[in-house]
Amino acid sequence: MFGWLRKSKRRRLAAKPFPSDWEDILAFNAKFLESLSEQQQTKIRRSIQVLVAEKNWEGCGGLSVSDEHRVTIAAQIARMTAHFEAEYFDAVLSILIYPTAYMAKSQTQLAGGVIVEGNSGRLGEAWHRGPVILSWNEVFENVRDHYPQRNVVIHEFAHQLDMRNGSHADGFPTLESADSARKWSRIMPAAFDELTHKCHLGIPTVLDCYGATNPAEFFAVASESYFEQPAELENQWPEVFELLDDFYCNRTS
Repeated sequence: MFGWLRKSKRRRLAAKPFPSDWEDILAFNAKFLESLSEQQQTKIRRSIQVLVAEKNWEGCGGLSVSDEHRVTIAAQIARMTAHFEAEYFDAVLSILIYPTAYMAKSQTQLAGGVIVEGNSGRLGEAWHRGPVILSWNEVFENVRDHYPQRNVVIHEFAHQLDMRNGSHADGFPTLESADSARKWSRIMPAAFDELTHKCHLGIPTVLDCYGATNPAEFFAVASESYFEQPAELENQWPEVFELLDDFYCNRTS
């Protein structure tokens, strides 16, 4: 019953005319739309309307949230799920936005089981069944092509996809088939090890070395590259590109 009501509400939201002032935002902050078909652009606009309406958008650190914040971030979420049938990240009720990088508590486990607590600067975070936290300055720099190889929105929502099958991101999201899972198990760990080796030797690659932190960060960083530098990713990491292309572009749900 509740599922039917939610779908009905979403159909009504998506059927509304897309606001003209939102089009102005997309023109500056969603240039990726220019390379998509008219059908894909329409789907993304409909997804934006649902995401803007359904999520609790909260400004932190003195930030007053505007339509530019909501529409810009929602456009990136809709971009990465453009080939999913209907994906609105229902478990993510709130999106928290800081004006710049923010400080958050961190824990580091050392040898012998010693845990060191402290604070670290963050550009974004993704919590299992919780909020996604973003730095607006980073989002803005990404969408305006100042740092075209990065995309903090895609990075954090890749973590959300990763955590669909458990409370901790492990770099192994829910896949469509057993064959896809076998390929993922064979290719992604080997690619992670290769990136770790290249970063240790200082060999440059399209994948940021932050992806060598752990398999979860590898998946998130690779997802950023898939959307922001697909040609380079396909050239340098063809098997990783193929897996991500299958994951993001051949979905049925």
